[in-house]
Amino acid sequence: MKNLLSDEKYNFISEKDKQFIVAFDDAITKAGYESNGIQPYVVFGKYKIEYFRAGLKTQKYLARIYIRDEEIVLRMYFSNIDKHREYIEKSPDFIKSPFINDYMRCNEGKRCGGIGDKNGICRYRKTYTIDNTVYNKCAEQSFMFFQPDISHAEKYIELLTTFYPDRKRPK
Repeated sequence: MKNLLSDEKYNFISEKDKQFIVAFDDAITKAGYESNGIQPYVVFGKYKIEYFRAGLKTQKYLARIYIRDEEIVLRMYFSNIDKHREYIEKSPDFIKSPFINDYMRCNEGKRCGGIGDKNGICRYRKTYTIDNTVYNKCAEQSFMFFQPDISHAEKYIELLTTFYPDRKRPK
C-alpha cells in the first residue's frame, strides 16, 4: 500500500492519513482480510479502499477507507450489534462513539424519506441497545470513524475481528 500511496496523484493526502492507511492495511492483512487497492470513487470521497475476507468467492465488504480532499474516513459494516454489546460498552470512546453518537440516527423515515421502507419496515435500520439506550441508525451511512488515528489501528482491527472472527483461526 505504501508504494501505491507514493504515486503523485495521492499527494493531496496528508502524511498522517497515509501513515494510518499503511498501518491499517498492514494490520487488516495480517488479520486475514484483503483489498483490491485504491479505487476511484465519487460518492463519499475521491478514492476508496474496500476490505473483505480473503479467500471467499463472494466479496462482502467489511470495511472501507474513504479518501477525501481534506481527510480520510474509516467505515465498518456491522450486524448483530446486540450480540457484541458488552464489548462495545467496555470499549474506549473512539470505538464506542460511532455506535452511540447522533450521526445518522434514524428518524423513522424522516431523514431518508422512507426510501428503505419495504412493507412498512426499513431494511436499512440497525436497532440495538448500548448502555441501556436503544439506538436506531441508518446502516447506509453509519459506523464511520472520522479522522482515524494510527495509534488506534490495532483496536479497529480488534473491533472488526470481534464482529467477524476467522472461523479457521483457533480461539
